[in-house]
Amino acid sequence: MSKARASFHPPSFCWVMTDVSTALKWGPGFVGMSIGLAMYGVSVCQYLFYVMAFPRDRRLIKCVVLLVFVLDTINTVTSLSFCCRTLVLCRWTTTYACTLQLSWDLSTNLGSRFVVSFLVQCFYAHRVWMICGRSKLLTGIVLLVALAALVFGTLMLQDMYNTRDIGNLFTSPYSPANAMASTICDGLITTSIYLSLRRSRSGLQLRKENCVTKLNIIFIQMGMITFLSALTMTILSYQNKPAGEYFTAAPGFMLSKAYSGSMLAILNARNLVDNRQQISLVPPSEFPALATIR
Repeated sequence: MSKARASFHPPSFCWVMTDVSTALKWGPGFVGMSIGLAMYGVSVCQYLFYVMAFPRDRRLIKCVVLLVFVLDTINTVTSLSFCCRTLVLCRWTTTYACTLQLSWDLSTNLGSRFVVSFLVQCFYAHRVWMICGRSKLLTGIVLLVALAALVFGTLMLQDMYNTRDIGNLFTSPYSPANAMASTICDGLITTSIYLSLRRSRSGLQLRKENCVTKLNIIFIQMGMITFLSALTMTILSYQNKPAGEYFTAAPGFMLSKAYSGSMLAILNARNLVDNRQQISLVPPSEFPALATIR
């Protein structure tokens, strides 16, 4: 029995946890969850405003918005469950179930985040199709990269389920691949829409140009939030120092809320262009097709 104990080597994640302080291990995740709760509150207000302001939207759009909101709610609940279980219930416990075993709340949290990211990126791909002159090539690239991010996330979850080890969240090669694919997709969406709306300003009258400028600002702000969150995860995922891996929890807990909130903000921004008689002083065909999407 003594030889068996002497030859035992703990998982790679186990020694990482012993070498890092408690504040560094759980602090970034707690901060990310706290900011994510505030962002979820904003998303709730955005969703209620959408339901009241756009009751005539197509059923498909309303179903997608509802699905994203429900998945984001699940993501928020599982974030709270994971932090409560880890920081409160398992505070003085060092059992395998509390330290290394993959829990249902963490796996559900990751799965809901990957699906929300994919759905919102598909939503933006449709915007790229409408605003960027129905470009099949650009839309296809955006959809392909979004699908790649979903596949990498699914493969990472599969690895974690096979080993039942939370350490695979940091050691799996699919984790940084998922973050990088999301970063590329968000960058393509933000850049393409910005350039398209910027070109559409030429030749427009002042009143309409101001509206296009406001739309462009909204798209850039919403796109940059998701882009910077995914980019931060990508950079932190490639850190060689063990402590750096824990910082990925901060943007990880916020990503679902960033995607959900950005989609709702873009939909609610249609109030800027819904009243055609106030802003359409030129033929409607010259205006970016945003307010007509139902």
